[in-house]
Amino acid sequence: MNHLSGAKSVVKAASSVAASATHSHEIDTLGFKYASIDVIYSPFTAATTAYASVCKVQESDASGSGQADISGLSVTAGAGSTTGAVVGAVARFNVDLRGRRRYLTVVASPGNTVAVVTNARLSKGETHATDATGANVNDFKSL
Repeated sequence: MNHLSGAKSVVKAASSVAASATHSHEIDTLGFKYASIDVIYSPFTAATTAYASVCKVQESDASGSGQADISGLSVTAGAGSTTGAVVGAVARFNVDLRGRRRYLTVVASPGNTVAVVTNARLSKGETHATDATGANVNDFKSL
């Protein structure tokens, strides 16, 4: 079986996050070996020197507390796009979950007020999603 076909998506969207405010997204990784996390910023309405002042992943053994930064999983953000036809910026974190703590928390603070979406795809699960509910999506198709 293709392990990606049994993946689970975990998404959080914020339609407006103020400059230097915080968008955070906690992800329960129980039962999965890998995570690929995209932090997506909408196009900026004004030029910015950095699309984010903070963009990182933390980990914890408990939901909602004890988060610690994961070394190597933060970015020094460059400029974001102000072009309406493209995404403002995307940061991707690929995480091998073996040996990691159960909960990952994405922390993102944009350089300007924008929409922020975090999309995590958990894969190589102990059990494989076979329907929309298991994959945590609206529609599920496989060939």
